[in-house]
Order: sequence, then C-alpha cells, then structure tokens
Amino acid sequence: MSSLLSDNEKSVMAGLLDQTFQTFQRDIVVWKEPIKQPLPSSSLSQGGFGFGDAPLENQYTYIPVSGVFPAVVRYASTRHIGEANNLQETNMFLPIYEVKIKVGIDCYNFIESGKTDKISFDNRDFYFAGKAQANPFLGTLYYIYQLKQKI
Repeated sequence: MSSLLSDNEKSVMAGLLDQTFQTFQRDIVVWKEPIKQPLPSSSLSQGGFGFGDAPLENQYTYIPVSGVFPAVVRYASTRHIGEANNLQETNMFLPIYEVKIKVGIDCYNFIESGKTDKISFDNRDFYFAGKAQANPFLGTLYYIYQLKQKI
C-alpha cells in the first residue's frame, strides 16, 4: 500500500522529532531499589555479661542504584484554579500540577527492569502516577510517563 509520504519525507520528519527532543531535553535521575549487601559478621558474641549468647544480628549495607537519562519534562496545570492538595495537620496548600516526561527507549528499559523508587529533577522527587504510554512516530519511539510529586 502506498503512503502519503515518501521514505525521504518520513526520515526528515523523524529527524525533526529527534531534533526537537534533543533541543528540549534535560537530565533526570532514575532511582532504583538499592542493592542490599550483607556485611561480614564478627565471631564475637553480642550478649552482655550474665545474659548468655545473643544471636548475631545481620547487618547490611545498601548500595544506591541510579541512572541519568535525557528526558523532555512538561509541567501543566490541568486542574481548576484554586484547587490544591491540603496537607494534613498544616495550614499549607500545594497546587496540583500534572507532570509528564518523555523518554527514549534506553530510559524506558531501565525504568521497567526492576522496581523504581523515584525520579528526580528540578530538586524534586516524583513517583509514577500511571503506566508508560508508547508514542511512536514514523519509526521513532518515545515513551511518556505521568508523574506526581512526592510530598
């Protein structure tokens, strides 16, 4: 079946989309669940005098896992003017904002492999408010995530 666009026109359009992504991209940090690594235990007992030998407690160290990826961040207020989140036990109101990020395939694969704790950018932490939406365009594939700010 013939297309309305020639192959050359498709490559030009896809190139313009990539160029737009590269123009507005900025780095985001994707934080994964940390790796829990046991520390070597000592052979000394941990019981106090007269209390017998207490079982040795396992001690762990946590190794942070993160990745830095380019993304296009979009802040948009989609709620009514004056609508806000009321923080419990405070007199503070926070406006409700919709935040969406557009990421490439490498970032999508990193996010989807294992548990993702948070995403950080603009000195704020965010969590996912939904699943990724694939956004294909003439052979170029980006994914869009909707986020909510951690309070």
